[in-house]
Amino acid sequence: MAKLQLENIRKVFGDLEVIRGVDLEVQHGEFVVFVGPSGCGKSTMLRLITGLESVTEGRILIDDRDVTSERPSKRGVAMVFQSYALFPHLTVAENIGFGLRLAKTSKDEIRRRVDEVAQVLQVSDLLDRKPRQLSGGQRQRVAIGRSIIRNPKVFLFDEPLSNLDAALRVKMRLEITRLHNRLGSTMIYVTHDQTEAMTLADRIVVFNAGAIEQVGTPIDLYDLPANRFVAGFIGSPAMNFIEIMCENRNGETYLRMGTDELRIEGARGIRPGTVTLGIRPEHILLAARETADVVAKVEIVEKLGAESLIYLNIVGTNSPLTVRMPPTGSVKPGYKVNLRFDRERLHLFGSDGNALTGGH
Repeated sequence: MAKLQLENIRKVFGDLEVIRGVDLEVQHGEFVVFVGPSGCGKSTMLRLITGLESVTEGRILIDDRDVTSERPSKRGVAMVFQSYALFPHLTVAENIGFGLRLAKTSKDEIRRRVDEVAQVLQVSDLLDRKPRQLSGGQRQRVAIGRSIIRNPKVFLFDEPLSNLDAALRVKMRLEITRLHNRLGSTMIYVTHDQTEAMTLADRIVVFNAGAIEQVGTPIDLYDLPANRFVAGFIGSPAMNFIEIMCENRNGETYLRMGTDELRIEGARGIRPGTVTLGIRPEHILLAARETADVVAKVEIVEKLGAESLIYLNIVGTNSPLTVRMPPTGSVKPGYKVNLRFDRERLHLFGSDGNALTGGH
């Protein structure tokens, strides 16, 4: 286990600044996930940590030791790549023990440690096979094993599950969680899949355009997003956003959506004008007309078995809305339905995108 510190990290390629002053501290044994859209800088940040790219400015410390200028082999980190990067002509056992062989470790020690790692990853029966004889999930286990055997201080994962099908991704997520629980190692995992981030992480780091938007536990980011970007990225389906007019009357704040009006508790001090209301699909309920906040017209119904996703437009504004609800046959395309928002789950965002209020 090790502590990792990033201090004012910048990376510039020519005139393009891809990492813009990142500060972060990862604690001993913590599982941290970097998440964000393609091109946001999360994989570049991983390559800077491992030493595959040089830092333009700033410092990287592992257990309070400055490793910014050290070679990758001297940093005490191991990286698992998206492409597995296995040697096709070597067996599974030879691939797992390759790093030890380079270090001139004795054959008996290599055999012993390969057997230990193979048992942890449940690939003991595959040690004599070549990579071409393995499934995608088995290849990923071997790639992870090659990293484990080096006993690194920090494990780095660069989108390791993106080449797998949906069912296998779920299985491998569980295996990586079990592996972390067993090893107690410091792990940094990069993905663009917010579901992976939510299910794996102790803390999530949301990247956007080379900078960190927010750091927090999965529930913190889900309940209390710092801005509209984080609110829209975390959660599936994504949070609904509605452009509305905010009015203050008699010390109370009202939100006007077409012909409907919504009074907001605990939102005093918000200036009148256009703001963005955020509400997650699971926090919108069917209601009677007298208790409804909006009327919406159903466009599409997706029946997913355990739940249904309803896509609507708010009457009077044509603002799109997604609602998650239990499976139902009473809501059909073309119907108008009355909807009520969970008042404790509303979010308001200003013109700059920053949160004005919201969450619990």
